[in-house]
Amino acid sequence: MFRVVLDHPTQHVITYIHKVLASVVTINPSPSAVSGSPTPVGGVRLDVQGLRAVAVLAVILYHVNGGWLKAGFIGVDVFFVISGFIITTLLTEAGRKVDLLAFYVGRAKRIVPAYAVMLTIVCVLSAFLFLPPDFSFFYRSLKSAALFVSNHYFAEFGSYFAPKSEELPLLHTWSLAIEMQFYVFFPLLILCLPRSWHLPALSLIALVLFVWSGIQVLSGQQDKLYFSLIARVPEFMVGAIVAIGVRHAVMSSLSSTLLGVLGAALLIVGFLFIDKGSFPGFFSIVPCIGTAAIIIARRGPINDLLSTRGLVWLGGISYSLYLWHWPVLAFIRYYTGQYELGSGWVVLALIASLALAWLSYHFVEVPGRRKSNTAKPFAKWAAAAGLMLLFILLARHGNRLLDSPLTEEQKRYADAELICHGHQVGDCKRGAEEVQPSILVIGDSHAAQLNYFFDQAGSELGIAYRVLTASSCVPIPGFDIERLPEWAREACKAQITAVEEALPHADKLIIAAMWQYQMQSVPFVTALKSFLDNVERSGKQVIVMGQVPMFSSNVQRVRRFQEIGLPASLSLADDWRIANRQVEVLAASHKSAHYVDFSSSTFFADAPYEQGDLIYLDNQHLNEVGSRRYGHFAGAKLQSLFEQTQSEVSLKQ
Repeated sequence: MFRVVLDHPTQHVITYIHKVLASVVTINPSPSAVSGSPTPVGGVRLDVQGLRAVAVLAVILYHVNGGWLKAGFIGVDVFFVISGFIITTLLTEAGRKVDLLAFYVGRAKRIVPAYAVMLTIVCVLSAFLFLPPDFSFFYRSLKSAALFVSNHYFAEFGSYFAPKSEELPLLHTWSLAIEMQFYVFFPLLILCLPRSWHLPALSLIALVLFVWSGIQVLSGQQDKLYFSLIARVPEFMVGAIVAIGVRHAVMSSLSSTLLGVLGAALLIVGFLFIDKGSFPGFFSIVPCIGTAAIIIARRGPINDLLSTRGLVWLGGISYSLYLWHWPVLAFIRYYTGQYELGSGWVVLALIASLALAWLSYHFVEVPGRRKSNTAKPFAKWAAAAGLMLLFILLARHGNRLLDSPLTEEQKRYADAELICHGHQVGDCKRGAEEVQPSILVIGDSHAAQLNYFFDQAGSELGIAYRVLTASSCVPIPGFDIERLPEWAREACKAQITAVEEALPHADKLIIAAMWQYQMQSVPFVTALKSFLDNVERSGKQVIVMGQVPMFSSNVQRVRRFQEIGLPASLSLADDWRIANRQVEVLAASHKSAHYVDFSSSTFFADAPYEQGDLIYLDNQHLNEVGSRRYGHFAGAKLQSLFEQTQSEVSLKQ
């Protein structure tokens, strides 16, 4: 006989959890004693199906516009609790022997067919729509998604020139990866533990991991924790505890009603007020307990509402709807270049998502789950897998064939291996080879795009520059690093140190940046003013370069869309002009600082083209061709500013 031996404090906690559950229910060993619950159809509780609908609707609202439902993302956590409840119910059913192979096959049949079809179709559409560099990012995410490890991929994902997160068609697969990983180990845990250990062991795991994830969030590890299986395990465990602890429960009508209302209230509070920046952590307990309370209630007005026909239907297709809604939104955002979509695009996205979900459910999900002998489905699955793999390989090779020829220099702003952008490469020198650098250039990617500008200008003028830059970071003391994505912070810190070491050896500086982004930060503006004050006191001269014209759409994407027959047009954005004026005012308050703005010059008259050649990489960065030509156009003008008297503080071309 096995016995669970626990230390006294832990035993008290588990006993307390069990008493809380028991206080609202009466355990009855007979399943037939349950009365008043929504009528199950095919073994599925209707109210649980309705709860699935609520979860997927919350996620969709949040994904369409994060301002519509502040914490709609917790719908995923509702799904996790439901999954834990259902899977544990299957695995711990009295008198039923667990067949591991049958369990894994059943899960695969439930998840893989619709998932694989979605991956294949999304791959083909991405090959058609995406620029080759963007498709490369997509293809890496596809490989991780196909292996159900995309939660790890997206936890480590980060690149300034990658598509935005809302443009990644497979970002939503992280939750399915976690679910499949859970399905692998959880049955083994159930089988290895004696039945009498199930409730205390699962309660202990939930408690420990809730506390662990909460501490991790408080210590600043939220970014990676969001995609962590370990942080999400307690959410599954809450559902498992409900399945085991209150399986055969009978409650009074009043208790059921109160518990259902409490659960609904917790979910509403969670949807409206939880902050993603502190999630999962301790706040994940709110949607988990809310979902558990509704499942335990079984009946009452909340459960009756969830059992209405519309919600049950939506819950039935919720898996396919979750699969398809995000790629639809991602493709629309990639095409428009906008996160906030107009009403027409929103309606189109919702109709397309529902239509694709309905087709996926009826023609992929349902046939995939049907029982049949082992040999036939294996042959069908193998043939289908081979066909999908063929489509994926053809899409991979076809992506570049759709791209009309551009020189390598037009598809980048510099060779990343040869510039000091976030790291050191040699002495970071640009310009004339035979002279030492006399001018220090610092800034974010809008300075990094000028590496070949300074090569060209320096070669023509016989001078050299040292260029130190970092993604989204102007490397000056006091820069507010905490607002950067985690992947960019260490590089920013390193370049700030490099600039501090280089400053004593330079008496002339050039600062360039995406002012539209930087000037939104009050701490940055304070840091820049302080930096200019210190430079002025040390007798150095500074040129502050205005941001180059910025477009509302990615110019290379628009070019591709037009070539494949999709309507697309370019227009200049507005915010960069406002930011340029703000920087001009700041620079004008320092006698040693010169502000220069070439955005209205003849060089940008036909932007994004110059003499018929594409000079932009995206909507805000010049490519290498544009950078060299810009250097030829403006290099001498910059040098003349350094030669002017200190009283001449601003030049606009």
